[in-house]
Amino acid sequence: RIAQIVVGLPVEGPFDYSVPAELAGKVAIGQRVRVLFNRRQRLGIVVGFKAKSLFKRLNPVLSCLDSPPALDEHALAFTRELSEYYACSWGEAIETWLPPALRTTRPLEWTPPAPGAAREFAKNIILLHDKSFDKRWPFILEMARKALDANRGVIFLVPETAMVDAVVVHLAKAVSVPVIVFDKKASAVRGLKSWLAAREGKACVVIGTRSAVFAPSADLGLIVIYEEENTAYKQEQTPHYDARALARMRAGVEGCSVLYVSSAPSAETWEQARKEKWQKVTCEAERLSAMQIIDMTNYNPQKTSVLSFPLQNAIRDTLAQQGKVVLLMNRKGFTTRTHCQQCGFTAQCERCNVNLTYLYSQKVMVCRHCNFRTDLPKVCPQCRGGYLRSSGTGTEKLESEVARLYPQARVGRFDTSSKSFPRQADVVITTKAVLREQGAMDVSLVGVINFDAELHHLDFRSGHHAFALLVRLRQLAAQKLLVQTRMMDNYVLRAVSRNDFDGFYKKELELRKELGLPPYRHLAAIGLRGVNEDFVFEQAKELSARLEKDRDAKVEISDPHPDVNPKLRDKYRFTILLKGRSVKSILAFIKKVLKDFTKKKNTIVTINVDP
Repeated sequence: RIAQIVVGLPVEGPFDYSVPAELAGKVAIGQRVRVLFNRRQRLGIVVGFKAKSLFKRLNPVLSCLDSPPALDEHALAFTRELSEYYACSWGEAIETWLPPALRTTRPLEWTPPAPGAAREFAKNIILLHDKSFDKRWPFILEMARKALDANRGVIFLVPETAMVDAVVVHLAKAVSVPVIVFDKKASAVRGLKSWLAAREGKACVVIGTRSAVFAPSADLGLIVIYEEENTAYKQEQTPHYDARALARMRAGVEGCSVLYVSSAPSAETWEQARKEKWQKVTCEAERLSAMQIIDMTNYNPQKTSVLSFPLQNAIRDTLAQQGKVVLLMNRKGFTTRTHCQQCGFTAQCERCNVNLTYLYSQKVMVCRHCNFRTDLPKVCPQCRGGYLRSSGTGTEKLESEVARLYPQARVGRFDTSSKSFPRQADVVITTKAVLREQGAMDVSLVGVINFDAELHHLDFRSGHHAFALLVRLRQLAAQKLLVQTRMMDNYVLRAVSRNDFDGFYKKELELRKELGLPPYRHLAAIGLRGVNEDFVFEQAKELSARLEKDRDAKVEISDPHPDVNPKLRDKYRFTILLKGRSVKSILAFIKKVLKDFTKKKNTIVTINVDP
């Protein structure tokens, strides 16, 4: 017999290998094996068998690494579908499914769970739209209990590791079965232990971030996507999968239910729920805090303060009533730009070409992308001028401003690098990281310092991101939400102030449809990156010309342009964006062109579906 084997490299397979006599009857589908590939010993996965091969001389399978096979038929079908949709090889998809310890030629012996224990379980896709944030848990726990009562597993996905502990507490109160946490940062040994606990059926509930969607839960009954609107569910490295889409993909393979939970679901999920008639459950808010929009059009923050007079008065009144204040500015550091007024020099990261942020607390300048750190120059490195000016406002500068205006208040700061939330503080200066603490603290007043920055990202989803942020902040504020803006008539602000979800999604989807954007069209980004800017750009232009030459009438192609981050970690990045009605047709066209495109050695080409 001839084994068909895939490897974890960006090469199309499967490849034919002979099964030697000593391994006859031992090699099975779904098994990890050791093979020789491109003159190197590598991990291979058996995905099938055949009687004959087109090649006369075949390399043999060197050894079997699993007993029994690590992958079952569901895992193989799921990873095959993943590879076809996200334009990676089947071997790469399988290695994504495996824990790091099993992506090597390490042998594994494990005990499969007892068969036949699971009972029938109704398969549904449900959108839980919780406008209040505090009514979701009874419904989530009821769904989980139903799955567990049918002896089926539950996978619970959260967007950030910081949310895991709170979810574990909720589940521990309601279910009496083993719960394990899939932690990306865990050691290989600990990660394998958690993986085996799920694979052997010893743990019925798995909690983790996006990669936990690959947890090998036996007889899977339910996948919960918590805070569905969060962009962290999209993987930034190859394969560029989206855990929200993979949940539906896995449900189709394994016949389980999917529960999406959100206070402001993504526009794509909202439209898909309507179009495919998913079950939709809406939890109305019992209380709704007041909201005030402050017009900053004729206000000059440089002459007075970044805090407008209405916001200053609201903070003073809240503190007088012993209330807690949260001020949101989604920009860390003290200042965001340091420059020389004589020659125009600006302090930038050499690896990423972005302005360095000055952290007053650590007396260093850092890059927000690669964490490059350097001291603040005493003189201009370019003209040796003696004075460098710092401008822009971050959370550290806002903290000092609040401390100056309200000397009697205890002022704290909280962001992604903070170890704990400053619960004793009267005024907390924070970034979006505060949303992790929602439901665990009482806040009277929330102020958004620079709302307009949320709408100015180079992202067609920025309108929805801004809407979701304000919805969550309004839930957080017990009494009032104040928003400073120069865009008083923006549809996002109007929708949040009126609590008009239907109106927002109608407007947002109209704009998307008019521009031919998701969910009405699919996007695929071909990314090229390398250390030589001119070289990479020439490669991008050459590929773009080939795409135009073989243009498919159903696919739109953009000219090559610098990426959102044109330079990142010493590599220049260019993107060609393709748009079409189906992912299948876009990828077929891309693969056809890339097959004849000879990329230079120093250029890396990637495909990002649904970026």
